Amino acid sequence: MCMSHWIYDNTIAPLSALLAGALTFLWSNFFAVSGFLLGLLIVRRVFSEKRNPSNFFAWFFVVIFFPIIGVPLYFMFGGRKSRKIAKIKQAITEQADALVAADLPPHAPATSAIEPSISATGGNRFDLLGQGESAYCQLCQEIDQAQHSIHIATYILGNDAVGHAIVERLEHRARDGIQVRLLLDSLGSWNTTRQSRRRIRQAGGQVAMFMPVLPIQTQTSSNLRNHRKIAIFDNKRAITGGQNIDGRFMGPQVDNARFADFSAIIQGPAVARLNQIFLADWAFAAKESPSQFQQLLQYQPKPAGQSTIDVIASGPDIKSDLLWEQIIRIVQEFQQQLTLITPYFIPDEVLFRSLIVKAHTGRKIRLVLPLRSNQNLADIARHYYLRQLAEAGVEILFYTPRMLHGKLILADNQVGLIGSANIDIRSLFVNFEIGLLHHSPSDVQQLRKWADEIIKDCIPYQQALQDENFLPARFKRDLVNLIAPLL
Repeated sequence: MCMSHWIYDNTIAPLSALLAGALTFLWSNFFAVSGFLLGLLIVRRVFSEKRNPSNFFAWFFVVIFFPIIGVPLYFMFGGRKSRKIAKIKQAITEQADALVAADLPPHAPATSAIEPSISATGGNRFDLLGQGESAYCQLCQEIDQAQHSIHIATYILGNDAVGHAIVERLEHRARDGIQVRLLLDSLGSWNTTRQSRRRIRQAGGQVAMFMPVLPIQTQTSSNLRNHRKIAIFDNKRAITGGQNIDGRFMGPQVDNARFADFSAIIQGPAVARLNQIFLADWAFAAKESPSQFQQLLQYQPKPAGQSTIDVIASGPDIKSDLLWEQIIRIVQEFQQQLTLITPYFIPDEVLFRSLIVKAHTGRKIRLVLPLRSNQNLADIARHYYLRQLAEAGVEILFYTPRMLHGKLILADNQVGLIGSANIDIRSLFVNFEIGLLHHSPSDVQQLRKWADEIIKDCIPYQQALQDENFLPARFKRDLVNLIAPLL
């Protein structure tokens, strides 16, 4: 045997066979290997973002054990305060803030949760729109009567009769020469509003989409959603709250299946802050400079009433979690009675333990939730918290007639917090949200009246547990609890 044959048979051939075997293994297990490698990259990224432990272990569980599902989900929805997007949005927000003619720093803290902060504004008028019919009628009226500008931001623009009716009104006003700006969240209004957007643009209005859904379009996470609902007319009046422009939330006639929710119309100086938030969001989504809105940003509406209102914006472009901090302060500082109404309840550990500690001190806490919401996973996840809160002495009530979508916190009949945020980790730490903190007795009285109407149609926690179909199987609860921080 010649030397070349010996080298081939004893060295090159085995190496070739080994290499071929490795390539065959890698190709046949391409998705598994890719998932594992991407999983390692994701785990490294999660560590670098310094997430809280519950969020970290939830993503770790999904990515490692279900890589085919977990990896794409993380790249679409895994980011929290994305550094790249946060810097861009923060720069726009700060530029808008700088253009506002005010000597006081925004969102300066108060000495207690029940006292107005320095950023609170007086001289406002507050009217509660406690039903979907009243909210719809007020929105239509404001659109029809606007004299020069209409600014609307909504998470969902429905592809239904209600959505089409509002779009038709906006189209008509745009043709009249009114400045119409419509800001839609790309996920909430995903792939259902193309025709509506085209109609408004052809009429002379403007439409912007906030953060495209596919991460390749933004080179960042699709997790960062604009959940705010703000409609501003002539820079003087604003409608805000938790209702989307959709038949499930509002409409011209009474609908017994419509979500129980509310909005409010604000007039006065607080509208300037709402407009500032809208314009910063618009400039980011439309890729425009806030400097072109300097006149609008500096406009201060005249006093219209006696209400004192704190407008609180929260989102990935803000260094601290202002809305969450305010909720924690309210929970930790109230003295007599606290009422929390929310459609979904998946609190972070600090809020959860704060509620338990306050309940142990004998303070009255009332938590109001829908008996069954429109999010099954959220309903399963909440049981882990509800059982412990009930044991601590928290009164838990379930609203039975329909889906409860309203968000309201009342403390000691002295302050009321409303807005777009749910009591869940996504709203408090991920989404762009808006909250209004009310300090005036007349405002709090209106909010309390709405809460009392909701509570009339509630059943207690123990009664709900008597329904054998109410409590999910233990396995489901344990599994969903692992991923609860991601919901």
